[in-house]
Amino acid sequence: MKRLEVWPAIDLLEGKPARLFQGAYDQVRSYAGTPDDLLNRLRDLGCPRLHLVDLSGAKSGRFGAWTVLSHAARLGLEVEVGGGFRDLNAIGRALAEGASQIVLGTALIASPGFADGVIQRFGGERIVVGLDVLEGKARIHGWTEPGPDALGLWQDLVQKGFSRVNVTDIQQDGSLGGVRQAFWQAWAGLPGNIGAGGGVRSLGDLDSLRRWGVDRAVVGKAWLEGVLDLSRVFGGGER
Repeated sequence: MKRLEVWPAIDLLEGKPARLFQGAYDQVRSYAGTPDDLLNRLRDLGCPRLHLVDLSGAKSGRFGAWTVLSHAARLGLEVEVGGGFRDLNAIGRALAEGASQIVLGTALIASPGFADGVIQRFGGERIVVGLDVLEGKARIHGWTEPGPDALGLWQDLVQKGFSRVNVTDIQQDGSLGGVRQAFWQAWAGLPGNIGAGGGVRSLGDLDSLRRWGVDRAVVGKAWLEGVLDLSRVFGGGER
């Protein structure tokens, strides 16, 4: 059985490490230390990759965590980065500054023409579609507004040439409540490389996602609060 790629997440709000509960900007948990402190922790754990999100950028439409992105790339991390990428020039700059993949959500959903332009300029391998899902609908504008049916949207984007998607189960996000089998099995049967986020709290959750056919998992609150020991993930090989 294939391994599961694990992507520790660092979310930034106004430049500081933070996590939202179920995507709500009025339910924020802040974390001590700087982004650099967290990057150094990941390096020391032997982690090869990072999922970096500018929460402020996701809401405003303009990514701003350039310094953190550059530092992560200098440390040798494979970085997928999201939060506020709404134009092709910003995507190009992030790739030039060391990002391996760019996570796009709202811009792809709101503008089919933009999606076509992304594929033409960057191809499908360096773009990760970010779908944050609540009650079957993709949320947009920093999770603040409902969008289209998420499963159907992903299948449409696959037809355009996209091949990688990160799906967040908003109901579980920030809860440390575990992963929901019914939710993820619906996604695991779809084409493409499927990434999962929302509720991951244990090695058992990671094993479950792997068994269900998910390709990648994004882990945020669980590693930041020491609930999931990443040394057991990367020290002993991924699941």
